[in-house]
Amino acid sequence: MIVRRPATRAEEVGSPLTIDTVTFDFHNTLAWCDDWFQLEIRRLVPALLRWHGNIDDPTIEAKAIERYRALRLEIIHHGNEQDAVTCAMQVLQELEISIDRPTVERGIAEVMRSALVTSEPVTGAIETVHRLADQGLRLGVISSAVYHPFLVWSLEKFGLADAFQVIVTSASAGYYKTRPELYYYTLAQLGSKPDRSVHVGDSYRFDVLGARAAGMHTVWFDTGHHEGRGDEADLCVTTIEGLAPVLLERFDSGDR
Repeated sequence: MIVRRPATRAEEVGSPLTIDTVTFDFHNTLAWCDDWFQLEIRRLVPALLRWHGNIDDPTIEAKAIERYRALRLEIIHHGNEQDAVTCAMQVLQELEISIDRPTVERGIAEVMRSALVTSEPVTGAIETVHRLADQGLRLGVISSAVYHPFLVWSLEKFGLADAFQVIVTSASAGYYKTRPELYYYTLAQLGSKPDRSVHVGDSYRFDVLGARAAGMHTVWFDTGHHEGRGDEADLCVTTIEGLAPVLLERFDSGDR
């Protein structure tokens, strides 16, 4: 379902917005993959320790989850991102567990790769992305993710990787979505301006309010999992199916 917010004055007099760029969030917007998401937000270090055969004490897993989650919340608060390996190394040091960095890198890669089997495209995402790409729009992915390769693997699996000019994660850019710099960085990579760009995502806080703080137009994919009334979004949708023609009509692709 597509829900239009109350018209602005410009819309009331029939002046459509003009865009040349659309960016998408990854998790729950382009892809469903809870196994990967749990690694990202909570279970990365325990999974690494299990891969390494290093969980002998039953309290270690709980401590690893607690320390890693605390680190992630701290990063969300200040917005300066650290990648998966750096986060894991910090938690291991706090737990006084010694694993060398190359081994941590290999372990995280294998743990993340194992989650790929459950990564599936959100219904309508493939059609929507291809339709927008066929219209000549610049497309990008903007995701708060500590392990960049997983997004590339998933989009390759879906046959979507080539449709995007850039795939940007907080790990690759150094900023979490609490910082508008993540959006600025992506738009700079695309050669786009905020007022000619639309961001689509499911998190009201990070995708709608975050992108608007960077000066972008927004589409909120309301899955019912995030609080928000949609007031700040230019469009609210409850499905990605059929989104492309609505975007093209609502924002007017103009001269690219």
